[in-house]
Amino acid sequence: MIYNPVLGNRGGIFVLKNLTCPIKKKKGMMTMSENSLMEARLTKLNYVSNVTNPYPERFEKTHEICKAAALQDGETGIRTAGRIMSIRKMGKLSFLTIADIAGKIQVAVKRDIIGESEYEFFKKGFDIGDFLGVEGEIFTTQAGEKTIRASKIIFLGKSLRPLPEKFHGINDSEICYRQRYLDLCMSDETKTRFLKKFQFIKEIRRYLEDNDYIEIETPVLIDHPSGATARPFTAHHNALDMEVYLRIAPETYLKRAIVGGFTKVFEFARCFRNEGMDATHLQDFTMLEGYCAYYNYRDNMKFLQEMLTSVVTKIWGTAEVTVNGNIIDFAGTWEIVTFRELIMRDCGIDIDIYKTAEELLDKIQMQNIDIASASDPHSLGRGNLIDLLYKKVSRPKLIAPTFLVEHPTDLSPLARANDEKPGISDRFQLIINGAEIINAYSELVNPREQRERLIEQARCKASGDEEAMVMDEDYVTAMEYGMPPISGWGMGIDRVFQVLTGTDNIRDSIMFPLMKPSNGV
Repeated sequence: MIYNPVLGNRGGIFVLKNLTCPIKKKKGMMTMSENSLMEARLTKLNYVSNVTNPYPERFEKTHEICKAAALQDGETGIRTAGRIMSIRKMGKLSFLTIADIAGKIQVAVKRDIIGESEYEFFKKGFDIGDFLGVEGEIFTTQAGEKTIRASKIIFLGKSLRPLPEKFHGINDSEICYRQRYLDLCMSDETKTRFLKKFQFIKEIRRYLEDNDYIEIETPVLIDHPSGATARPFTAHHNALDMEVYLRIAPETYLKRAIVGGFTKVFEFARCFRNEGMDATHLQDFTMLEGYCAYYNYRDNMKFLQEMLTSVVTKIWGTAEVTVNGNIIDFAGTWEIVTFRELIMRDCGIDIDIYKTAEELLDKIQMQNIDIASASDPHSLGRGNLIDLLYKKVSRPKLIAPTFLVEHPTDLSPLARANDEKPGISDRFQLIINGAEIINAYSELVNPREQRERLIEQARCKASGDEEAMVMDEDYVTAMEYGMPPISGWGMGIDRVFQVLTGTDNIRDSIMFPLMKPSNGV
Protein backbone atom coordinates (compact mmCIF):
# COMPACT_ATOMS: atom_id res chain seq x y z
CA MET A 1 0.00 0.00 0.00
CA ILE A 2 1.40 3.38 -1.03
CA TYR A 3 1.81 6.02 1.67
CA ASN A 4 -0.06 9.24 1.05
CA PRO A 5 1.27 12.32 2.88
CA VAL A 6 -2.22 13.81 3.11
CA LEU A 7 -4.05 10.67 4.15
CA GLY A 8 -1.29 8.66 5.72
CA ASN A 9 -1.66 4.92 6.41
CA ARG A 10 -1.05 2.73 9.40
CA GLY A 11 -0.94 -0.99 8.84
CA GLY A 12 -3.20 -0.75 5.80
CA ILE A 13 -5.69 1.58 7.51
CA PHE A 14 -6.00 5.04 5.98
CA VAL A 15 -6.31 8.03 8.32
CA LEU A 16 -6.88 11.73 7.72
CA LYS A 17 -4.00 14.03 8.57
CA ASN A 18 -4.10 17.77 9.28
CA LEU A 19 -7.50 18.35 7.72
CA THR A 20 -9.09 20.13 10.64
CA CYS A 21 -10.51 23.38 9.35
CA PRO A 22 -10.98 26.73 11.03
CA ILE A 23 -14.49 28.04 11.50
CA LYS A 24 -13.91 30.79 8.92
CA LYS A 25 -13.29 29.14 5.58
CA LYS A 26 -10.60 30.55 3.31
CA LYS A 27 -10.65 29.91 -0.43
CA GLY A 28 -9.55 26.36 -1.13
CA MET A 29 -9.94 25.17 2.49
CA MET A 30 -12.54 22.62 3.52
CA THR A 31 -15.53 23.32 5.71
CA MET A 32 -16.25 21.10 8.66
CA SER A 33 -18.99 19.37 6.67
CA GLU A 34 -16.59 18.70 3.80
CA ASN A 35 -14.11 17.31 6.30
CA SER A 36 -16.80 15.00 7.67
CA LEU A 37 -17.66 13.81 4.17
CA MET A 38 -14.02 13.02 3.53
CA GLU A 39 -13.85 11.06 6.76
CA ALA A 40 -16.91 9.06 5.67
CA ARG A 41 -15.34 8.36 2.31
CA LEU A 42 -12.11 7.34 3.97
CA THR A 43 -14.07 4.78 5.98
CA LYS A 44 -15.47 3.46 2.71
CA LEU A 45 -11.98 3.33 1.27
CA ASN A 46 -10.90 1.13 4.13
CA TYR A 47 -13.90 -1.09 3.47
CA VAL A 48 -13.15 -1.30 -0.27
CA SER A 49 -9.46 -2.01 0.35
CA ASN A 50 -10.42 -5.10 2.37
CA VAL A 51 -12.37 -6.43 -0.61
CA THR A 52 -10.33 -5.36 -3.63
CA ASN A 53 -7.57 -3.04 -4.78
CA PRO A 54 -9.25 0.41 -4.76
CA TYR A 55 -6.74 1.71 -7.32
CA PRO A 56 -6.19 -1.02 -9.94
CA GLU A 57 -3.67 -0.50 -12.73
CA ARG A 58 -5.95 -0.95 -15.76
CA PHE A 59 -9.36 -1.88 -17.13
CA GLU A 60 -9.89 -3.23 -20.61
CA LYS A 61 -12.76 -1.54 -22.45
CA THR A 62 -14.55 -2.71 -25.57
CA HIS A 63 -16.28 0.63 -26.12
CA GLU A 64 -16.00 4.27 -25.15
CA ILE A 65 -19.07 5.50 -23.30
CA CYS A 66 -20.38 7.54 -26.24
CA LYS A 67 -20.08 4.54 -28.56
CA ALA A 68 -21.70 2.20 -26.05
CA ALA A 69 -24.63 4.62 -25.76
CA ALA A 70 -25.14 4.39 -29.54
CA LEU A 71 -25.39 0.57 -29.64
CA GLN A 72 -28.57 -1.34 -30.38
CA ASP A 73 -30.48 -3.12 -27.63
CA GLY A 74 -29.33 -6.66 -27.02
CA GLU A 75 -25.62 -6.04 -27.58
CA THR A 76 -23.78 -8.11 -24.97
CA GLY A 77 -20.25 -8.26 -23.59
CA ILE A 78 -20.02 -4.46 -23.47
CA ARG A 79 -17.19 -3.21 -21.26
CA THR A 80 -16.84 0.48 -20.56
CA ALA A 81 -15.82 2.75 -17.68
CA GLY A 82 -16.24 6.25 -16.30
CA ARG A 83 -16.82 8.44 -13.29
CA ILE A 84 -20.06 7.99 -11.31
CA MET A 85 -22.01 11.25 -11.66
CA SER A 86 -25.30 10.16 -10.08
CA ILE A 87 -26.38 7.16 -8.07
CA ARG A 88 -29.68 5.80 -6.76
CA LYS A 89 -29.16 2.89 -4.40
CA MET A 90 -32.34 0.91 -3.79
CA GLY A 91 -33.34 -2.45 -2.45
CA LYS A 92 -32.73 -4.96 -5.21
CA LEU A 93 -32.14 -2.67 -8.16
CA SER A 94 -30.01 0.47 -8.29
CA PHE A 95 -29.21 2.95 -11.04
CA LEU A 96 -26.18 5.10 -11.63
CA THR A 97 -24.79 7.27 -14.39
CA ILE A 98 -21.16 7.11 -15.50
CA ALA A 99 -19.52 9.74 -17.67
CA ASP A 100 -16.30 10.78 -19.36
CA ILE A 101 -15.39 13.82 -21.42
CA ALA A 102 -17.38 12.70 -24.46
CA GLY A 103 -20.53 11.11 -23.10
CA LYS A 104 -22.55 9.45 -20.37
CA ILE A 105 -24.67 6.33 -19.94
CA GLN A 106 -26.94 4.86 -17.32
CA VAL A 107 -26.03 1.59 -15.60
CA ALA A 108 -28.59 -0.71 -13.95
CA VAL A 109 -27.16 -2.80 -11.11
CA LYS A 110 -29.48 -5.66 -10.09
CA ARG A 111 -28.80 -7.91 -7.12
CA ASP A 112 -30.15 -11.01 -8.85
CA ILE A 113 -27.73 -10.54 -11.73
CA ILE A 114 -24.43 -9.51 -10.12
CA GLY A 115 -24.94 -11.57 -6.96
CA GLU A 116 -25.81 -10.69 -3.40
CA SER A 117 -22.25 -10.15 -2.14
CA GLU A 118 -21.30 -7.93 -5.09
CA TYR A 119 -24.49 -5.94 -4.69
CA GLU A 120 -23.77 -5.41 -1.01
CA PHE A 121 -20.24 -4.31 -1.94
CA PHE A 122 -21.70 -1.85 -4.45
CA LYS A 123 -24.11 -0.33 -1.92
CA LYS A 124 -21.50 0.03 0.82
CA GLY A 125 -18.41 1.00 -1.19
CA PHE A 126 -19.41 3.21 -4.13
CA ASP A 127 -19.94 7.00 -4.06
CA ILE A 128 -20.59 9.75 -6.58
CA GLY A 129 -17.20 10.70 -8.01
CA ASP A 130 -15.77 7.17 -7.88
CA PHE A 131 -14.58 5.46 -11.04
CA LEU A 132 -16.38 2.32 -12.11
CA GLY A 133 -15.92 -0.32 -14.79
CA VAL A 134 -18.95 -2.21 -16.00
CA GLU A 135 -19.61 -5.25 -18.14
CA GLY A 136 -23.07 -6.05 -19.42
CA GLU A 137 -25.84 -5.81 -21.98
CA ILE A 138 -27.41 -2.80 -23.69
CA PHE A 139 -31.13 -2.16 -23.27
CA THR A 140 -33.51 0.78 -23.23
CA THR A 141 -35.63 1.56 -20.18
CA GLN A 142 -39.36 2.28 -20.30
CA ALA A 143 -38.41 5.96 -19.92
CA GLY A 144 -36.44 5.66 -23.17
CA GLU A 145 -32.95 5.87 -21.64
CA LYS A 146 -30.15 3.78 -23.09
CA THR A 147 -28.76 1.66 -20.25
CA ILE A 148 -26.20 -1.05 -19.52
CA ARG A 149 -27.63 -3.97 -17.56
CA ALA A 150 -24.58 -4.80 -15.46
CA SER A 151 -23.44 -8.40 -15.18
CA LYS A 152 -20.24 -7.28 -13.49
CA ILE A 153 -18.99 -4.08 -11.87
CA ILE A 154 -15.37 -3.27 -11.09
CA PHE A 155 -14.10 -0.67 -8.63
CA LEU A 156 -11.57 1.56 -10.45
CA GLY A 157 -10.84 4.47 -8.11
CA LYS A 158 -12.15 6.15 -4.95
CA SER A 159 -12.97 9.86 -4.87
CA LEU A 160 -11.99 11.10 -1.41
CA ARG A 161 -13.31 14.61 -1.96
CA PRO A 162 -17.02 14.99 -2.82
CA LEU A 163 -17.82 16.60 -6.15
CA PRO A 164 -19.78 19.87 -6.13
CA GLU A 165 -23.51 19.39 -5.84
CA LYS A 166 -24.78 18.81 -9.39
CA PHE A 167 -27.75 21.17 -9.30
CA HIS A 168 -25.75 24.23 -8.37
CA GLY A 169 -22.48 23.23 -10.03
CA ILE A 170 -19.62 25.73 -9.72
CA ASN A 171 -20.76 29.34 -9.73
CA ASP A 172 -17.39 30.90 -8.89
CA SER A 173 -15.46 31.56 -12.11
CA GLU A 174 -12.18 31.70 -10.22
CA ILE A 175 -12.71 28.14 -8.99
CA CYS A 176 -13.46 27.12 -12.57
CA TYR A 177 -10.06 28.51 -13.64
CA ARG A 178 -8.11 27.20 -10.65
CA GLN A 179 -9.77 23.78 -10.59
CA ARG A 180 -10.64 23.25 -14.22
CA TYR A 181 -10.85 19.51 -13.59
CA LEU A 182 -13.94 20.15 -11.44
CA ASP A 183 -15.40 22.49 -14.04
CA LEU A 184 -14.93 19.77 -16.67
CA CYS A 185 -16.55 17.19 -14.40
CA MET A 186 -19.60 19.28 -13.62
CA SER A 187 -20.27 21.44 -16.67
CA ASP A 188 -21.41 19.99 -19.98
CA GLU A 189 -20.99 23.47 -21.46
CA THR A 190 -17.30 23.54 -20.51
CA LYS A 191 -16.74 20.03 -21.86
CA THR A 192 -18.40 20.93 -25.15
CA ARG A 193 -16.44 24.18 -25.47
CA PHE A 194 -13.04 22.53 -25.11
CA LEU A 195 -13.94 19.56 -27.30
CA LYS A 196 -15.00 22.03 -29.98
CA LYS A 197 -11.80 24.05 -29.54
CA PHE A 198 -9.60 21.00 -30.02
CA GLN A 199 -11.68 19.94 -33.00
CA PHE A 200 -11.22 23.46 -34.39
CA ILE A 201 -7.43 23.09 -34.10
CA LYS A 202 -7.60 19.62 -35.66
CA GLU A 203 -9.61 20.81 -38.64
CA ILE A 204 -7.36 23.82 -39.26
CA ARG A 205 -4.32 21.57 -39.18
CA ARG A 206 -6.00 19.19 -41.62
CA TYR A 207 -6.95 22.07 -43.96
CA LEU A 208 -3.40 23.41 -43.98
CA GLU A 209 -1.88 19.99 -44.59
CA ASP A 210 -4.38 19.34 -47.38
CA ASN A 211 -3.08 22.56 -48.95
CA ASP A 212 0.55 21.36 -48.76
CA TYR A 213 1.59 23.27 -45.64
CA ILE A 214 4.25 21.58 -43.50
CA GLU A 215 4.12 21.89 -39.71
CA ILE A 216 7.53 22.70 -38.21
CA GLU A 217 8.86 23.60 -34.78
CA THR A 218 10.69 26.78 -33.79
CA PRO A 219 12.55 27.53 -30.54
CA VAL A 220 10.75 28.67 -27.40
CA LEU A 221 13.95 29.91 -25.73
CA ILE A 222 15.75 32.51 -27.83
CA ASP A 223 18.74 34.79 -27.28
CA HIS A 224 16.79 37.96 -28.16
CA PRO A 225 13.09 38.82 -28.57
CA SER A 226 11.97 38.70 -32.17
CA GLY A 227 8.92 38.47 -34.39
CA ALA A 228 6.56 41.03 -32.85
CA THR A 229 6.37 44.32 -31.00
CA ALA A 230 5.84 43.11 -27.44
CA ARG A 231 7.55 43.01 -24.05
CA PRO A 232 9.23 39.62 -23.49
CA PHE A 233 9.72 37.37 -20.48
CA THR A 234 13.36 36.92 -19.51
CA ALA A 235 15.18 34.02 -17.86
CA HIS A 236 18.74 32.91 -17.18
CA HIS A 237 20.21 29.92 -18.97
CA ASN A 238 22.54 28.38 -16.38
CA ALA A 239 24.43 26.03 -18.67
CA LEU A 240 25.28 28.77 -21.18
CA ASP A 241 25.41 31.52 -18.53
CA MET A 242 23.33 33.91 -20.62
CA GLU A 243 20.05 35.73 -20.57
CA VAL A 244 17.35 34.21 -22.73
CA TYR A 245 13.81 35.17 -23.68
CA LEU A 246 10.59 33.25 -24.08
CA ARG A 247 9.44 33.71 -27.64
CA ILE A 248 6.84 36.35 -28.35
CA ALA A 249 6.18 34.96 -31.85
CA PRO A 250 7.64 32.26 -34.14
CA GLU A 251 7.64 34.58 -37.17
CA THR A 252 11.31 35.18 -37.92
CA TYR A 253 12.19 31.52 -37.49
CA LEU A 254 9.39 30.36 -39.77
CA LYS A 255 10.71 32.78 -42.39
CA ARG A 256 14.21 31.41 -41.87
CA ALA A 257 12.71 28.07 -42.95
CA ILE A 258 11.51 29.76 -46.15
CA VAL A 259 15.09 30.91 -46.76
CA GLY A 260 16.13 27.27 -46.32
CA GLY A 261 13.83 26.11 -49.12
CA PHE A 262 10.44 25.41 -47.54
CA THR A 263 7.56 27.03 -49.43
CA LYS A 264 4.59 26.56 -47.06
CA VAL A 265 5.06 26.25 -43.28
CA PHE A 266 2.97 26.64 -40.14
CA GLU A 267 3.20 26.18 -36.39
CA PHE A 268 0.84 26.08 -33.43
CA ALA A 269 3.21 27.98 -31.15
CA ARG A 270 2.92 28.75 -27.47
CA CYS A 271 3.89 32.42 -27.15
CA PHE A 272 4.67 34.57 -24.12
CA ARG A 273 4.28 38.34 -23.74
CA ASN A 274 4.99 40.04 -20.43
CA GLU A 275 2.24 42.62 -20.73
CA GLY A 276 -1.04 43.58 -19.12
CA MET A 277 -3.87 41.09 -18.83
CA ASP A 278 -7.56 41.64 -19.36
CA ALA A 279 -10.60 39.80 -20.67
CA THR A 280 -9.02 39.37 -24.12
CA HIS A 281 -5.29 39.16 -23.34
CA LEU A 282 -3.12 36.71 -21.41
CA GLN A 283 0.64 36.44 -21.08
CA ASP A 284 0.87 32.93 -22.54
CA PHE A 285 -1.31 31.83 -25.41
CA THR A 286 -1.38 29.71 -28.55
CA MET A 287 -0.54 31.44 -31.80
CA LEU A 288 -1.03 29.77 -35.16
CA GLU A 289 1.28 31.23 -37.79
CA GLY A 290 1.55 30.25 -41.45
CA TYR A 291 3.82 31.44 -44.28
CA CYS A 292 3.62 30.84 -48.00
CA ALA A 293 6.35 31.69 -50.49
CA TYR A 294 5.26 33.54 -53.64
CA TYR A 295 1.98 34.71 -52.05
CA ASN A 296 1.12 38.32 -51.28
CA TYR A 297 -1.26 39.52 -48.57
CA ARG A 298 -4.24 39.57 -50.94
CA ASP A 299 -3.65 35.90 -51.77
CA ASN A 300 -3.80 35.17 -48.05
CA MET A 301 -6.98 37.18 -47.61
CA LYS A 302 -8.64 34.83 -50.08
CA PHE A 303 -7.02 31.70 -48.63
CA LEU A 304 -7.89 32.49 -45.00
CA GLN A 305 -11.46 33.45 -45.81
CA GLU A 306 -11.92 30.09 -47.51
CA MET A 307 -10.17 28.25 -44.66
CA LEU A 308 -12.23 29.81 -41.86
CA THR A 309 -15.50 29.41 -43.75
CA SER A 310 -14.73 25.74 -44.39
CA VAL A 311 -13.62 24.96 -40.82
CA VAL A 312 -16.46 26.87 -39.12
CA THR A 313 -19.04 25.21 -41.37
CA LYS A 314 -17.63 21.77 -40.63
CA ILE A 315 -17.61 22.24 -36.83
CA TRP A 316 -20.78 24.28 -36.33
CA GLY A 317 -22.71 22.70 -39.17
CA THR A 318 -23.40 26.13 -40.68
CA ALA A 319 -21.49 29.17 -41.90
CA GLU A 320 -23.65 31.39 -39.68
CA VAL A 321 -22.57 31.53 -36.05
CA THR A 322 -24.61 33.46 -33.48
CA VAL A 323 -22.42 35.17 -30.90
CA ASN A 324 -24.05 37.20 -28.12
CA GLY A 325 -27.03 37.94 -30.32
CA ASN A 326 -24.93 38.87 -33.37
CA ILE A 327 -25.18 36.64 -36.44
CA ILE A 328 -21.73 36.27 -38.00
CA ASP A 329 -22.02 34.99 -41.56
CA PHE A 330 -18.72 33.53 -42.71
CA ALA A 331 -20.16 32.74 -46.14
CA GLY A 332 -21.16 36.37 -46.77
CA THR A 333 -19.12 39.26 -48.20
CA TRP A 334 -16.15 40.27 -46.05
CA GLU A 335 -15.69 44.06 -46.14
CA ILE A 336 -12.26 45.54 -46.87
CA VAL A 337 -11.65 48.94 -45.22
CA THR A 338 -8.52 51.08 -44.75
CA PHE A 339 -7.18 52.46 -41.47
CA ARG A 340 -7.68 56.02 -42.74
CA GLU A 341 -11.27 55.43 -43.90
CA LEU A 342 -12.26 53.70 -40.69
CA ILE A 343 -10.84 56.28 -38.30
CA MET A 344 -12.22 59.21 -40.34
CA ARG A 345 -15.64 57.55 -40.31
CA ASP A 346 -15.65 56.98 -36.56
CA CYS A 347 -14.01 60.11 -35.13
CA GLY A 348 -13.30 62.49 -38.03
CA ILE A 349 -9.51 62.44 -37.71
CA ASP A 350 -7.62 62.16 -41.01
CA ILE A 351 -4.41 60.38 -39.98
CA ASP A 352 -2.73 61.34 -43.28
CA ILE A 353 -2.71 65.00 -42.23
CA TYR A 354 -0.67 64.40 -39.08
CA LYS A 355 2.79 63.32 -40.12
CA THR A 356 4.38 63.09 -36.66
CA ALA A 357 3.39 61.42 -33.40
CA GLU A 358 3.30 64.80 -31.62
CA GLU A 359 0.87 66.31 -34.12
CA LEU A 360 -1.41 63.28 -33.99
CA LEU A 361 -1.38 63.14 -30.18
CA ASP A 362 -2.31 66.83 -29.99
CA LYS A 363 -5.31 66.19 -32.26
CA ILE A 364 -6.41 63.14 -30.24
CA GLN A 365 -6.21 65.09 -26.99
CA MET A 366 -7.98 68.08 -28.58
CA GLN A 367 -10.97 65.79 -29.24
CA ASN A 368 -10.83 64.40 -25.68
CA ILE A 369 -10.34 60.83 -26.90
CA ASP A 370 -8.97 58.72 -24.08
CA ILE A 371 -6.57 56.19 -25.64
CA ALA A 372 -5.57 53.40 -23.30
CA SER A 373 -1.85 52.74 -23.10
CA ALA A 374 0.47 51.03 -20.64
CA SER A 375 3.17 53.49 -21.71
CA ASP A 376 3.26 57.25 -21.74
CA PRO A 377 1.53 58.21 -25.03
CA HIS A 378 4.23 60.87 -25.59
CA SER A 379 6.84 58.09 -25.80
CA LEU A 380 4.98 56.13 -28.47
CA GLY A 381 5.63 56.29 -32.18
CA ARG A 382 3.06 57.51 -34.69
CA GLY A 383 2.11 53.98 -35.71
CA ASN A 384 1.30 52.87 -32.17
CA LEU A 385 -0.78 56.03 -31.61
CA ILE A 386 -2.81 55.27 -34.74
CA ASP A 387 -3.30 51.71 -33.54
CA LEU A 388 -4.50 52.84 -30.11
CA LEU A 389 -6.87 55.36 -31.70
CA TYR A 390 -8.36 52.71 -33.97
CA LYS A 391 -8.83 50.29 -31.04
CA LYS A 392 -10.65 53.00 -29.11
CA VAL A 393 -13.00 54.46 -31.71
CA SER A 394 -13.41 51.79 -34.40
CA ARG A 395 -12.62 48.19 -33.58
CA PRO A 396 -15.51 47.54 -31.14
CA LYS A 397 -17.97 48.46 -33.92
CA LEU A 398 -16.69 45.83 -36.39
CA ILE A 399 -18.98 42.80 -35.97
CA ALA A 400 -19.10 41.06 -39.37
CA PRO A 401 -15.82 39.65 -40.72
CA THR A 402 -13.85 42.69 -41.88
CA PHE A 403 -10.38 43.07 -43.41
CA LEU A 404 -8.57 46.17 -42.15
CA VAL A 405 -5.81 47.26 -44.57
CA GLU A 406 -3.26 50.03 -45.22
CA HIS A 407 -1.48 50.05 -41.88
CA PRO A 408 1.29 52.66 -41.38
CA THR A 409 4.74 51.19 -42.03
CA ASP A 410 6.02 52.24 -38.61
CA LEU A 411 3.32 50.00 -37.10
CA SER A 412 4.51 47.06 -39.19
CA PRO A 413 8.31 46.73 -38.99
CA LEU A 414 8.37 43.28 -40.67
CA ALA A 415 5.80 44.01 -43.37
CA ARG A 416 6.45 45.01 -46.96
CA ALA A 417 5.78 48.64 -47.86
CA ASN A 418 3.26 49.22 -50.61
CA ASP A 419 4.89 50.00 -53.98
CA GLU A 420 2.55 52.93 -54.69
CA LYS A 421 2.14 54.20 -51.11
CA PRO A 422 5.48 53.71 -49.32
CA GLY A 423 4.07 55.04 -46.02
CA ILE A 424 1.66 52.14 -45.66
CA SER A 425 2.19 48.38 -45.46
CA ASP A 426 0.81 45.52 -47.53
CA ARG A 427 -0.93 44.18 -44.48
CA PHE A 428 -4.36 43.23 -43.19
CA GLN A 429 -6.05 42.38 -39.93
CA LEU A 430 -9.20 40.30 -39.78
CA ILE A 431 -11.70 41.70 -37.27
CA ILE A 432 -14.72 39.71 -36.08
CA ASN A 433 -17.14 40.81 -33.38
CA GLY A 434 -14.87 43.63 -32.27
CA ALA A 435 -11.76 41.47 -31.87
CA GLU A 436 -8.62 41.03 -33.94
CA ILE A 437 -8.59 37.45 -35.20
CA ILE A 438 -5.77 37.42 -37.74
CA ASN A 439 -2.80 39.67 -38.46
CA ALA A 440 -1.18 39.16 -41.85
CA TYR A 441 1.00 40.85 -44.43
CA SER A 442 3.25 40.59 -47.39
CA GLU A 443 6.60 40.10 -45.76
CA LEU A 444 9.46 42.52 -46.11
CA VAL A 445 12.18 40.58 -47.94
CA ASN A 446 14.61 43.44 -48.68
CA PRO A 447 17.40 43.02 -46.09
CA ARG A 448 18.66 46.59 -46.39
CA GLU A 449 15.22 48.06 -45.74
CA GLN A 450 14.65 45.57 -42.93
CA ARG A 451 17.86 46.70 -41.23
CA GLU A 452 16.79 50.34 -41.44
CA ARG A 453 13.40 49.59 -39.93
CA LEU A 454 14.87 47.59 -37.06
CA ILE A 455 17.30 50.43 -36.37
CA GLU A 456 14.32 52.80 -36.14
CA GLN A 457 12.58 50.34 -33.82
CA ALA A 458 15.68 50.34 -31.63
CA ARG A 459 15.50 54.15 -31.45
CA CYS A 460 11.86 53.93 -30.32
CA LYS A 461 12.84 51.40 -27.68
CA ALA A 462 15.61 53.68 -26.42
CA SER A 463 13.05 56.49 -26.19
CA GLY A 464 10.85 54.46 -23.86
CA ASP A 465 8.66 52.29 -26.13
CA GLU A 466 9.02 48.93 -24.33
CA GLU A 467 7.11 47.08 -27.06
CA ALA A 468 9.40 48.15 -29.89
CA MET A 469 11.50 45.46 -31.55
CA VAL A 470 15.24 45.01 -31.11
CA MET A 471 17.82 44.46 -33.81
CA ASP A 472 17.93 40.82 -34.98
CA GLU A 473 21.25 40.46 -36.80
CA ASP A 474 20.89 36.75 -37.49
CA TYR A 475 17.51 37.26 -39.10
CA VAL A 476 18.88 40.06 -41.30
CA THR A 477 21.81 37.79 -42.20
CA ALA A 478 19.34 35.08 -43.27
CA MET A 479 17.54 37.64 -45.42
CA GLU A 480 20.83 38.57 -47.07
CA TYR A 481 21.07 35.03 -48.44
CA GLY A 482 17.88 35.75 -50.37
CA MET A 483 14.15 35.51 -49.68
CA PRO A 484 11.41 34.90 -52.23
CA PRO A 485 8.16 36.88 -52.04
CA ILE A 486 6.35 35.73 -48.87
CA SER A 487 3.03 36.35 -47.20
CA GLY A 488 2.39 35.25 -43.64
CA TRP A 489 -0.33 35.41 -41.01
CA GLY A 490 -0.88 34.82 -37.33
CA MET A 491 -4.06 33.76 -35.53
CA GLY A 492 -4.54 33.79 -31.76
CA ILE A 493 -6.29 30.46 -31.27
CA ASP A 494 -7.58 31.21 -27.78
CA ARG A 495 -8.96 34.59 -28.80
CA VAL A 496 -10.65 33.39 -31.97
CA PHE A 497 -12.35 30.69 -29.97
CA GLN A 498 -13.39 33.19 -27.33
CA VAL A 499 -14.98 35.24 -30.11
CA LEU A 500 -16.71 32.27 -31.75
CA THR A 501 -18.15 31.00 -28.46
CA GLY A 502 -19.07 34.40 -27.04
CA THR A 503 -17.37 33.92 -23.66
CA ASP A 504 -16.64 36.96 -21.51
CA ASN A 505 -13.06 36.07 -20.60
CA ILE A 506 -10.29 34.54 -22.68
CA ARG A 507 -9.46 32.27 -19.74
CA ASP A 508 -12.69 30.43 -20.56
CA SER A 509 -10.94 29.29 -23.75
CA ILE A 510 -7.76 28.10 -22.00
CA MET A 511 -7.99 24.85 -20.13
CA PHE A 512 -5.47 25.66 -17.40
CA PRO A 513 -4.85 29.43 -17.25
CA LEU A 514 -2.10 30.79 -15.03
CA MET A 515 -3.50 32.14 -11.76
CA LYS A 516 -1.88 34.07 -8.96
CA PRO A 517 -1.35 31.71 -6.00
CA SER A 518 -3.88 31.91 -3.21
CA ASN A 519 -4.30 30.25 0.18
CA GLY A 520 -5.32 26.66 -0.33
CA VAL A 521 -6.11 25.56 -3.88
